[in-house]
Amino acid sequence: MSHKSPKIEVCILGSGTGVPSPRRRPPALVLRSGGHVVLFDCGAGTLWSLATAGMDFRDLDWLWFSHFHPDHTGDLVPLLFAARSPLYGREKPLVIGGAVGLKDLYRRLRRVYGHWIELSAELLDLREIVPTAPAKLDLPIGNLVTMAMAHTPESLGYRLETEDGLVMAYSGDTDYCANAVELSRDADLFFCECSFPDHLKTEGHLSPHWAARVARESGCKRLVLLHLYPACDEIDVISACRHEYAGEIIVAEDLMWFRL
Repeated sequence: MSHKSPKIEVCILGSGTGVPSPRRRPPALVLRSGGHVVLFDCGAGTLWSLATAGMDFRDLDWLWFSHFHPDHTGDLVPLLFAARSPLYGREKPLVIGGAVGLKDLYRRLRRVYGHWIELSAELLDLREIVPTAPAKLDLPIGNLVTMAMAHTPESLGYRLETEDGLVMAYSGDTDYCANAVELSRDADLFFCECSFPDHLKTEGHLSPHWAARVARESGCKRLVLLHLYPACDEIDVISACRHEYAGEIIVAEDLMWFRL
């Protein structure tokens, strides 16, 4: 007799970018299912947002980086520092994953901060992924598929597929590319970057037209737009998407929750 997978809940901890905004913190997305907690990216303020959302950083099982730009990694050092606190530190292992280059990033940070961010091998497991080909990771909550995105050489998008066939996808930063379409193929929930209005489209990033095109071509069921620069708060983002995508569109806000 088959058993249904536990429900999936996702909270947007940061819907913004590296440009300071009173409305949006830098990128971070947390998912919980069946007692497991997954963090995607860890921009500055992520630990504060996690606590505000009623969650404990010590409960994190995995942290997956889409790439290593400062707006996506800004709270890595505070996370490691908190994890080794004598009173409030972690007692279970934390897996941190990302593209090749992750271990070098950690080595460089250790040269700056020393033992204050060093965790024992029993508590920290760094896993590097070769971004040039799709990879599939077997997690207790489902299969996590990674695909290279069109942003930097180490940029990855993540797709979680549960036993029940539910799919959640997260693009990280990307321009339009075939992999972004495949990543979000028939996804129940697609968290997609939408950095700038169409008239300010920048290479390596999506605008409403292109994010909506990815959604239309992939057939995703719900499109959630995030990684929004302040210029996007000055336009009607949903209307700008409508000529490409007819499905449900949600403009993300910090601490917004979703359920699958």
